[in-house]
Amino acid sequence: MKKILSALAMLLLALSAYADGTILFSTAQGGIDVAPYRIPGITCGYGGRLIASVGRLVCGTDPGFGRVDCVVKISTDNGTTWSEREIEAAVGDASLINNVKTPMGAAYGDPAIVMDRESHEVLMMAVAGCTVYGYASTNRHNPNLIAAIRSMDGGLTWQQPIEQTEAIYGLFDQTHPIDAAFVGGGKIFQSRVVKVGRYYRIYAALTARPKGNRVIYSDDFGRTWAALGGPSALPVPDGDEAKCEELPDGRVVITSRTAGGRWFNLFTYDDVKTGSGRWDEQTKATMSGMALTPSTNPTNGEMLIVPAVRTSDGKPVHVMLQSVPTGTDRNNVSIFYKELADASDMRDVRALAEGWDGYYQVSPTVSMYSSMDLQADHRIAFFYEETLTRWGSKPNPVSTSFPKGEGEHNYDGCENVYKSLALETITAGKYRVR
Repeated sequence: MKKILSALAMLLLALSAYADGTILFSTAQGGIDVAPYRIPGITCGYGGRLIASVGRLVCGTDPGFGRVDCVVKISTDNGTTWSEREIEAAVGDASLINNVKTPMGAAYGDPAIVMDRESHEVLMMAVAGCTVYGYASTNRHNPNLIAAIRSMDGGLTWQQPIEQTEAIYGLFDQTHPIDAAFVGGGKIFQSRVVKVGRYYRIYAALTARPKGNRVIYSDDFGRTWAALGGPSALPVPDGDEAKCEELPDGRVVITSRTAGGRWFNLFTYDDVKTGSGRWDEQTKATMSGMALTPSTNPTNGEMLIVPAVRTSDGKPVHVMLQSVPTGTDRNNVSIFYKELADASDMRDVRALAEGWDGYYQVSPTVSMYSSMDLQADHRIAFFYEETLTRWGSKPNPVSTSFPKGEGEHNYDGCENVYKSLALETITAGKYRVR
């Protein structure tokens, strides 16, 4: 009876903690035998549809250690309700894993997603195969594989994945060859300004070694890619997992994971059609002077720039948002904000990195990766990882249903929580979306 009451108390605590959010993918509530979920991404596209994506870690941990799947859920009413069951976008096959070179179909993880704003087309980029990004054995001859997965009906059904490893790695072979790379999981950014042909341009940030982040772009919604600024560009040499955003004038921002802040850089076009231009220098944003500051144990957050009105005087501005864990570890995910009132606030990367105005703490507990997008109802869709269990602890016995050695990683997973936030809430009433 005591065990039952204890379990009930834990369940009530969990429900209380998430009372103002919706758990879309749950590791803890499914029990020890459930595959954990990681790496949330959210996109708002045509008709205001929201699609939330995660990796289902069937092997119990990161891509490269076994089978991982990519799954999504969909909302057509601004996040009020979501598809009851997860929709499989790409399912791995652990039987394909071998000791030499594993084919793409073994696993699909760390999904990065975007839905087109003018059609029902959705693109997901994923780490594929079974190589570990940081291992020396993962190199140009045995790389992280990259898969493109496409839906033509708003995420309800998905086509067979298409491998793009050589097409992407090959962009850099003659200048700064890449040993290992993947598209940073979460949201792929689609331009609000640049349209060449049928589609608005999309931008994806590569986590790559050596020499850090590269940014690739596509004008045919991910069928072909080019290097932003050319193949010799190294926008964030010290970068890790990264995302892209866009200033109101079409310049491109990269924001990259690092301890105690985010690396920023800014790209200015010389020729939009050909993608030529120049990057500024990587600059660290530390959000110094705030009561909360970015954690020294970083994760991949999200940047979002929204058109806004300053409530004190009605002045039209833009507000830049950056999500990141705060505190001493992977905990207390928060959203920092700053006003972009005029050109001087966006004159260069240093202006973007400095002078933050405040923050909103989303999570009061252990929390990690996050993603966000602007909903059709002008609220912020915020999708992030959170758990009531301390990171790395194992409160339950190791599962015997996983392959040998993999079940011990079951609590690498999290509750993947969606919240709908007003800009007024994030900024303490200072701004509203226009």
